[in-house]
Amino acid sequence: MNERDASGDEEYLPPPPPPAETQDPDDGESRIVTATKRRSRTIVILVTVIAAVLLLGTIATNLVLAAGLRAEIGEGRGDSSAAPSASATPEDTVAPTPAADRPSAGCGDLCTAAAHEIGTAAGDWRLEGDWTDAPNDLGSSDAATAVFGADTGRATVTVLQFPSDDAAAQAALDIQARIGDPTYTEQVFDDGSGTRYDFDGAIVSRVMWHLDARSRPHSPGRLYIVEAPANAADSFADQGAYQLYLALPL
Repeated sequence: MNERDASGDEEYLPPPPPPAETQDPDDGESRIVTATKRRSRTIVILVTVIAAVLLLGTIATNLVLAAGLRAEIGEGRGDSSAAPSASATPEDTVAPTPAADRPSAGCGDLCTAAAHEIGTAAGDWRLEGDWTDAPNDLGSSDAATAVFGADTGRATVTVLQFPSDDAAAQAALDIQARIGDPTYTEQVFDDGSGTRYDFDGAIVSRVMWHLDARSRPHSPGRLYIVEAPANAADSFADQGAYQLYLALPL
């Protein structure tokens, strides 16, 4: 407040200085925490960006490697399909030669006989490759096999040689013991000679037959089997195995 001097006039006194600011400890601590959080967020964002860049680089590298591998595989397949093998001849790649003219190197007696009797074509079916020896089975003395192809699919013909017609008939029964009863059993010829078994399987269709003494002509002791992948045909008559059976010149 103002005070009076000796003369009675009031003496001016300056206002008191403002109180000194005191720093609140809590405010300083809050600023430190806020700065720390900001630095933490910055570090997290930086680490995330670096990880994303590395991940994208890894993915890009894998895509490049995969594309190169597919190209290499494609080129390999193209080379193998475009160029015939060195052993192939123009006759092999265009049309099969008659059975009598085909070489039978490495082909046993039954294999050679089948190549001449059945040949290389049966209707729309054509021999793929050559007749070859097959493992003996069910007590057979010799065996031969060949693969035939057509627009409708592929099928295998196997011929087993036994000592007699009765032995071949018994082998047919032994096969049924392995794979189950046939769907149909019919005669091979209209005169009632020979026996044919049809197997209309879910995966493989089969036709198996053998002849007997009344069959003319025939080679004694032969058991024939035609096998093909089963299709969705409405009847067994449309299965590949039966279609090839009908076309065979036997």
